[in-house]
Amino acid sequence: MRPGIMIRKIILENFMAHKHTELELGPGLTALTGPNNTGKSAVVEALRCVATNPSPYNYIRHGAKQARVTVELEDGVRVVWIRKKASPGYEIHRPGQDEPEEFWKMGRGNVPDEVRDLLRLDPVELERFKNDAVDVHIGNQREPVFLLNRPDSLVADFLASSTEGAHLLSMQDALKKRITEAKREQAGRTARLGHIRTELDTLSPLPDLTLLAETCREMKTQLRTLDAAIPALGSLLHERDRLEKQRVHAQRSAQALANLTPPPELEPVAPLANTLNEQAALHRRLQTASAQAKTLAPLNPPPQVHDTRTLRTLVDSLQTVADGLIRSEKRHAILNGLLDPPQPDSPAPLQALLRDMGALQHRLGQAQVELERAKNEKQAFRAQLDERLAGLGTCPTCGQPMDAGHFLQEVGEHES
Repeated sequence: MRPGIMIRKIILENFMAHKHTELELGPGLTALTGPNNTGKSAVVEALRCVATNPSPYNYIRHGAKQARVTVELEDGVRVVWIRKKASPGYEIHRPGQDEPEEFWKMGRGNVPDEVRDLLRLDPVELERFKNDAVDVHIGNQREPVFLLNRPDSLVADFLASSTEGAHLLSMQDALKKRITEAKREQAGRTARLGHIRTELDTLSPLPDLTLLAETCREMKTQLRTLDAAIPALGSLLHERDRLEKQRVHAQRSAQALANLTPPPELEPVAPLANTLNEQAALHRRLQTASAQAKTLAPLNPPPQVHDTRTLRTLVDSLQTVADGLIRSEKRHAILNGLLDPPQPDSPAPLQALLRDMGALQHRLGQAQVELERAKNEKQAFRAQLDERLAGLGTCPTCGQPMDAGHFLQEVGEHES
């Protein structure tokens, strides 16, 4: 019989909500705490999968091809449970062996004997209850406390089991041995810590290297600041080029339209369009009202409406208080784990960057003034064009009425 070996590490890879999680278990009792829906139950379910190889379930994380649960024991042996979409399997990695032992095509709920001997997490089989084993290792959070939901006869049979009592005594002896080994290991680590401190004392006369490293860190911070400012500068230069192209295009349009005659005067059509739109709207409203009247005709009169403003005000106040309480709890939870603020760096690089940004902003303002002047010139030119086209009346070539918007659109199409 192999003596009881404690679990030292649990690794979850693409298992339920865990993409990659490693849990280092210390000696004695390990408690796993945290808010709801953070994956605590998944850790327990992972141990259950390694120990019992359950039926297929949604253990594979979304987007992954397989889930892996690794249990590392204190003697260096690693037991890996692999859940693929088609079938499950096991791997046993022993120290000193290059290739692992693999177990596949076992069927649902079957666990290799080699894995059972290593983990020793099997449920306790009772003589009178062959199909109702008791799991003394892994509990279920959806069930009551251990054995409270089982029949009295099953509880009595479990307590009277001498085999399990001997197993519990063996576990107690193994725990005592583990404590003794832990104390011996702690003494060795304490001695090693003294040697490490002695070695560190020999390295203390190296202040120049520390100062050089600090200077390098400061230069690295300044370099990151300058790298962050480069995209903003590039955006400003790109915007300046775009405005310059718009200004050149506006100048060319003004030169092309300088010698044109004013468009002819057009008759106003806005009153007619408004009248047609009003008639169409009235027709639609009439149809809607007729349909609503036909639908509401067989209905009973509406019930009396009570004033709910007071209740609405009370509900809004309670909601505001609840929201404020939630925000306060979140802010407290966030600020509770923060470290002290870092020491501020030298403001000289930031001041230089601000001066550069101020110069760029000044240049951008000048470009905006030039753009506004170009827009004003364009509007003045459009007014002159309206006046010239109003004097012509109709097009001398085709006899069609002319307006400034239609004329500028045709000129833009010819230029394109």
